[in-house]
Order: sequence, then structure tokens, then C-alpha cells
Amino acid sequence: MAKATAWIVAGRLGVRLAGFVNMLIIARLLVPDDFGVVAIGLTVMQLLQNVSDMGIAQTVIRMKNATKADLDTLFTLSAARGVVTALVLAGIAPLAVAVYGDERLLSVFLLIALHPLLTGFVNPRFFEFEREIDFSRDFRVALMAKLAEVATAITIAVIFRSYIALIAGLVAGGMVRLVLSYAMRPWLPGLALSSFRQVFGFMGWLTGISFAAALNNKLDALILGRIVGPAGTGLYYVGEQLAELATRESGEPIARALYPGFATLSGTPERMREVFLQGVAALAIIALPAAIGFALVADLAVPLILGAKWAEAVPVIQFIGPVLGLQSLVLATQSYAMAQDRPQLIFWRELAFFFFRTPIFIAGAMMYGLIGAVAATALTGIGHLALNLHLYQRLSGAPFWQPLWVARRSLIGVAAMAGLIVFLRPALDNLPGFVSLAVLVAVGGSAFVGTLIACWFAEGRPAGIETTIRDKFLVRLFPNAV
Repeated sequence: MAKATAWIVAGRLGVRLAGFVNMLIIARLLVPDDFGVVAIGLTVMQLLQNVSDMGIAQTVIRMKNATKADLDTLFTLSAARGVVTALVLAGIAPLAVAVYGDERLLSVFLLIALHPLLTGFVNPRFFEFEREIDFSRDFRVALMAKLAEVATAITIAVIFRSYIALIAGLVAGGMVRLVLSYAMRPWLPGLALSSFRQVFGFMGWLTGISFAAALNNKLDALILGRIVGPAGTGLYYVGEQLAELATRESGEPIARALYPGFATLSGTPERMREVFLQGVAALAIIALPAAIGFALVADLAVPLILGAKWAEAVPVIQFIGPVLGLQSLVLATQSYAMAQDRPQLIFWRELAFFFFRTPIFIAGAMMYGLIGAVAATALTGIGHLALNLHLYQRLSGAPFWQPLWVARRSLIGVAAMAGLIVFLRPALDNLPGFVSLAVLVAVGGSAFVGTLIACWFAEGRPAGIETTIRDKFLVRLFPNAV
């Protein structure tokens, strides 16, 4: 699982580095209004895809002895989903224009419909690599698809200075992913539904989970587009993407690699719980400080990265980033539940969160605009953390606070890092922004690592993530020093 995580991290690092360059260039060529109008179309597409997501990849991973009939059934369902999603996007394009009063949405919806159409025909056998905990192929596909997306988007943005660049890049990446899925795992699919009953038992709950998660994650841009307009929506969308960067790129690879690992440990609940808590410790030492640290320096980083016109996105990161960091500790609860064949618990969690979050988000946006929506997102995020801790308790039979206890040394380290950064800020006010940023990152990172190590020694160097880092990495790199 550690090797799988390394491949996922490497792939995502390459993808995000390319994406960072893409955003750096395009954000200076386009304006928040462009991002806002594309965010509306992109949100509708993602909403439709999530609502109809049948968990093809997860089903392939769980079906260790899948027959050709099983795979043909999965391919047929995926292709049908892609075609229907594309047709719905094209059909509601005029309605979007009428609702938001923006003619650009017609071309946005028609062009963005190509992405689900392409990805719906991806080879389901490609996910067998993931079942085998081999993520090297996924690394190559993700990186090549992202490079195609970036090259296309930048080229069109430079030539036309149009929002179309964002959509064209997305479609180009989908095309590359489709082609490579067959090039790396040659297979001739057929259209069939003969194994529908066999695969639907597991897929049914996954579809429900995707539907509920889509309601929680994909409605924000649609609501804000109506209340605060495209410019405010663009600020929220980009700010949220940046706030999620630390947890998404460092946390999700760990959570994703844990799922096939959990699947191999089904039937051994104590071992599964142990692996889950090891994942919590890894997430606490990587994703937690990254998310909170970035939020603390966002006002310096965002103008340097995207330019002064994006300064209003800083509060989005400052509010949401710390909450996402805390949520990252329990990212693997969904994989934990599915490996125990209890996906219904995830569905009910997401549904409960929807009814809790949505009215608060709408009320915040209507009363206080963008900042109200941001505050509502942060506040309800704490509620989602509580739901995940309760879910862990149900799955493991252990106390709900156990993941927080496992992360205690990282939590103390983050507190020390935050305190030192806040203390130093006034002394750096007269320095150039990039110098202040570099100093704070270096000092904050050192404070976190130093406090973490100090706590570990104070506890008698117990077995944990620190031991793993020492034995698996530091001993090999610095055999004489360690």
C-alpha cells in the first residue's frame, strides 16, 4: 500500500504541477468572470456524473473473478451513462442561458458535454491494475492526460483569450485517457447486460452515495451563480480549489491506496482497524499541516501565484483550509466502510450531511453573500468531521475520538506552527511578499517537524508514523546519522 501511495502521489504531483502551471498562466490571461461561467457548466456536468456514478472502478476492484460478461455489463452501463449525461447537458443548455441570463452558457454546456461522452467509454479492465495495487499505469495515464489538457488550454487561451480554453483542455484530457485505457490494457468490449443482477447489488449503494455526495459538493457553484453572480462564483470556485489542494494531493492518494488494501484484509477487523489508524497517522503528518499552513499564508501566496485580481479569493482559503485539514484525518472512512460491505452507512452519512449543510449554506449566501457562503462551508465542515468520527466508531467498535488521539502529536505540531507564524507576521510586514512567504514556510515547517519529533521523544519514541519514516526512509538516506 505504501508503494501504491507513492505512485499515486507521484502521479498527482506531476498532474498538479502541470495544473499549477496551467492555472498560473490562464488565470493571468482570463478574468474571474470567465472562470465563473465555466464553473457553472462544470458543476452541472460533475453533478450529473456524480448522481449517475455507479462505481465502476470500485466494482472491478471488488470483483476479483470478474468474467467477460461482468466486464461487458460494466462497460455497457458506463457507456450508456456517458451518452445520457452528454444528451442531458446539451438539452438543458438553453435553460441555463435563461436561468443565468448569460449567452455564453450555451457553448459552455454543448462543449463540456463531450467530456462525459468520451470518458463513458473508458476500458473497465484498466481498473484491474488498481485491484492489483499497481498504480504505475494510472500514473502514466493521469500525467499524459493532464499534459494534453494543459497544452490545449494554454494554446487556446493565448490565441483567443477565451473561456473556451478551459473546456477544450478538459475534453483533450478525456480523449487521451480514453485512448490510453485500451492501449495499456488491450480488450475488445461488447454491449451486454447479462450480469446486471450480479453487479448491481454493490453498485446500487455506490450510486446512492454518489448521488448524495453530489448534492453536497456540486451545488455550491449553482447556488452562488444565482445569488452572487459569475464573478463571485469564480472567486469561490478557485479559492476552494486552492484550499483543497493540500488535502486533495497529499490525502486522497493515501485514502485511495487504502481501499484495495482494506479489501484484501476483509474478515480481519482488528487488522483493518490498525491499517485505518496507520492511514490516519500518515494523513495527520502530511495533509493536516499542509492545509492549515497554506491557509495561514494564503494572503501572501495567492497574489504571487494568481495576481492581485484574485485577492478576494483569500478568505475562501483562510476559512475552508483549516477545516479541510481536520477532515483529512478521516478521509479513508469511505474505503473502510466499503471494504466491510457496508456502503449504506456512507449513503446515510452523506444524506444527513446534505440536510444539515444545504439550508445553512443558502442562508449564509443570501444574507452575507460570498463571505457568508464561505463561513457556512467552514462551519458545516466541522459537522462532517463529527459524522465521520461517528462512522468510524460504528465500523470499528472503538471510541470515536481514537483517530484524533492517534493524530495528537501532529495536532500539537500544527498548533506550534500556527502560533509561530502568527507571532512572526508583524515583523515581516516591511519585507517583499515572496521573502515573507519563504521565511514563514521555512519557519512554520521547521516548527511543525521539531514539535512533532519532540513529542515523539517525550512519549518514549512509540511505534508509529515517525518510526516508519525513520526506518524506511531516513536510515536508507542517512545511515550514519540516524
